[in-house]
Amino acid sequence: MQSSQSSRTRLTLAPLALAIAMALGATPYAHAAAADTPVELAIAAQPLSQALNELARKTGTTFVAAPALLVNKQAPALSGKLTLRQALDRLLAGSGLLAHIDGDAITLTTAPKPGAESVLQEVQVKAKAEQSTEGTGSYTARALTIGKGVQTLRETPQSVTVITRQRLDDQNLQTVGEVLLQTTGVTAQERNFGHLTYNARGFSISNYQVDGVPRGEYGGIGIAPDLAIFDRVEVLRGAPGLLIGNGDPSGTVNFVRKRPTAEKQIDIIARAGRWNTWRLDVDVAGPLNADGSVRGRVVASHGERDSYLKHTSIDTPLLYGILEVDLSKDTMLTVGARTQSYNQNGGRLIGGIPQSTDGSDLQLPRDTTLSPAWTGMDTQAHEGFAEVLHRFNDDWQFKLSSSYSRSFRQDVAARRSGYVNPATLTGASVNAVAYGDDDFRSGGVDGQLTGKFNAFGRQHSLVVGANWEREESNTRSARVNFAPALPINFNNYSVDGLVAPARPSFPDTYRTLIATHGLYGNVKLNVTDPLSLMLGGRLSWYESSQVLQPADVSSYNYKQSHELTPFVAAIYKLNRDWSLYGSYTDIFQSQSTSYTASGKPLDPAVGKNYEAGIKGELFDGRLNASLAVFHIVQTGRAATDPASPLDCPGTPAAGGCSINSGKVKSDGFEAELSGEVVKNLQISAGYTYNDAKYVNLRGDDGKPLLQEGRAFGADYTPRHLVRVWSSWKPSGALAGYTFGGGVSLQSKLSDLDEYAPAGLSPRIQGGYALWSAMAGYRISQNVTATLNVANLFDKRYFQGAWQSFYGSPRNVTLTLRAQY
Repeated sequence: MQSSQSSRTRLTLAPLALAIAMALGATPYAHAAAADTPVELAIAAQPLSQALNELARKTGTTFVAAPALLVNKQAPALSGKLTLRQALDRLLAGSGLLAHIDGDAITLTTAPKPGAESVLQEVQVKAKAEQSTEGTGSYTARALTIGKGVQTLRETPQSVTVITRQRLDDQNLQTVGEVLLQTTGVTAQERNFGHLTYNARGFSISNYQVDGVPRGEYGGIGIAPDLAIFDRVEVLRGAPGLLIGNGDPSGTVNFVRKRPTAEKQIDIIARAGRWNTWRLDVDVAGPLNADGSVRGRVVASHGERDSYLKHTSIDTPLLYGILEVDLSKDTMLTVGARTQSYNQNGGRLIGGIPQSTDGSDLQLPRDTTLSPAWTGMDTQAHEGFAEVLHRFNDDWQFKLSSSYSRSFRQDVAARRSGYVNPATLTGASVNAVAYGDDDFRSGGVDGQLTGKFNAFGRQHSLVVGANWEREESNTRSARVNFAPALPINFNNYSVDGLVAPARPSFPDTYRTLIATHGLYGNVKLNVTDPLSLMLGGRLSWYESSQVLQPADVSSYNYKQSHELTPFVAAIYKLNRDWSLYGSYTDIFQSQSTSYTASGKPLDPAVGKNYEAGIKGELFDGRLNASLAVFHIVQTGRAATDPASPLDCPGTPAAGGCSINSGKVKSDGFEAELSGEVVKNLQISAGYTYNDAKYVNLRGDDGKPLLQEGRAFGADYTPRHLVRVWSSWKPSGALAGYTFGGGVSLQSKLSDLDEYAPAGLSPRIQGGYALWSAMAGYRISQNVTATLNVANLFDKRYFQGAWQSFYGSPRNVTLTLRAQY
């Protein structure tokens, strides 16, 4: 049942973006208890935030407060038959806080100082509000923003994982790679140390968003942002047709930024760990004027570390700022900027650890590197963003978001070639040094109108919008070959004797442009009480081109217009907690950067994406559960032309020719559980079964290629994948402690290069489990200490099965955190 909007005071959105939901309201099937109706209550003495959570559950209300308001505040025991007002007054006695009741919405503010005017900023409180996860202590989120508009996990007819701020902190996840490798159904390949590509359901993830605005691929030239600036990471798996239009049916990653807070708060985090690791984060937020209509937040960070690889070190400075201004009671402006660097000395190697001819592990030390200390990469990224949000009334709002970023990268990497005889540990070599100089620019705009309307006696919802993205890369590269190649003998090999060749000139620049824009819409029709239908689609325009400068010679110019990507879904509510769903969307993926032998760009790969499942929202939203099955078919996928696998006369840049030959399918199912299973026990657990294979893969002569009938993505997609992490905050004698642990478990990976020498055995990475653990202790009201151990049992493994590197050994990090 939907709450009546007429019973609530009309409220502005501005502080909503700042507010942290301390408890989730009643489900659509429940009513909030009236403020003047006594309710039998029994609430133990405990931290105030937990007591308010418990009161919210028992009265069907929703609390909103800035996290800093509740830090280190205790609530007394409460029992008896009390009204909501009586219960609030007793819980808040002596806390310096006031509770304001508006229907089933309760807003907490600081009590005014003597002689000062009490100012209550208006806050719109809805069960489906766009809420931060910061300060909730939860491993699940009530609201998502990845699917255009705001909706719950249960209302989203595709598989979505949310990595909340609490989980990021508990697991000490600081990079995009670390968080995606803890996400259900996502795997990674390490093509060059520090350069990972991510995959889901057998396909590469190439679509990223920040606050819903499309962004360039963070695995490429654009530097991935530091997670210190984000509230949460949302990962949608499956074809993102409605969101992006163009792309693989793998999924989309949406990063949701931290926002300013209504009350002043300071967060200082110091970390120290193995391999001379240290890092300091300072996060300051709060109002900037007397009435709180202008709010700001600044995050500054600097970290340095060596690596488990020899001759390798990294430093990562970061500065982020965001400002919110209430232009009126209905309109809010947000502006911000980010600047960060990723500077790596040593460790740059193209090709990874060489493969043995029999596919076995060479049992090399895990700190082995084939790249000398003079290799490296320096990257700087600068970003600006802005957003205007206007609320027309309680039902309709418009949001316009934009961002622009520019990244610079200078890269020097050694190149490895050949295979190793396991008996002699010889056969491979370092044959060249690759130099790169890149300038990458990315801009995006997204405008969306969301709202509710009444028709046929029921209320429905609508999202319509448009977005635009443009990427420009100016790439200069050169290669210096060693003549002859420098042989590798792992019996006594050392990179110390490798001398850096003189840096070559860059006579040419490849200027590549990719632009896409589209219109999208989605309507949710509540056909009956339990049944809802979602009908939507996206109309896309895609263009890419490449020009060789300074000659100004066009390599290619490709356009795809009026590409329609439909989306259809149904949701059936079984009861208060559980819903069935099914969804379908088309697949469209441009392949304009791959060429045939005649010089023609490949046609797009197309296909279909089906998903069905069941979702549960349990314990008043504190726990989310899901089970999904999926079926993906993609045809016309680029495949290497066996007639020209290495040098293609039709390809502008170096590389082999391609053909529209591949047909692949990916089938599987996923199960996921996130949130509070019992009091003070948070869990995030996911299991993925994925069977992906090449259904058809043939040359122009009709003969099957090596991979036909074999697993698709076998070097990075295990058939079984488990991700589990849990944390527990005990009470009683162990109060103040926090314990956590988890495991990432996957089945085997294998790889065989189609054009490798005859007789070469595939490299096989057997199944393995990586365990991790955490223990924390609250030293004082404001200070906590946490110890994290990754790869607890020091498992030896490869990060993938092709061009790979040994995974990180056991790593220990100590974190001290002070919050005020």
